[in-house]
Amino acid sequence: MEPTIDVLHAALNGLMARQSVIANNIANASTPGFKASQVSFEAALRQAMQAGTAPATDPSVVSPTMAAPNQDGNNVNLEGETLSLAETELRYQAMVDAVNGQFQVLNTSIQG
Repeated sequence: MEPTIDVLHAALNGLMARQSVIANNIANASTPGFKASQVSFEAALRQAMQAGTAPATDPSVVSPTMAAPNQDGNNVNLEGETLSLAETELRYQAMVDAVNGQFQVLNTSIQG
């Protein structure tokens, strides 16, 4: 099953939100007491796809419970955040490529 534009749109929104939250985490890596956040949207997207319903376009931002704070109360793992950012950028590019592919199919269909 090829993803629909709605699913791709929701995935892009989720990935954009994740990039923003990761950037905020990185920017606050040395802020005492700062608690890192993360974005979760894949499970809801998967459920919507399986149910054949329109996916939610607003990803949820949640604070991680597993990250232990350091001495100043900050729980940002700079190395982990950097790796997450790189992975998110790769996924985002893959979704952009999928959107472009969908539009190429539409363009081919229209032009005959």
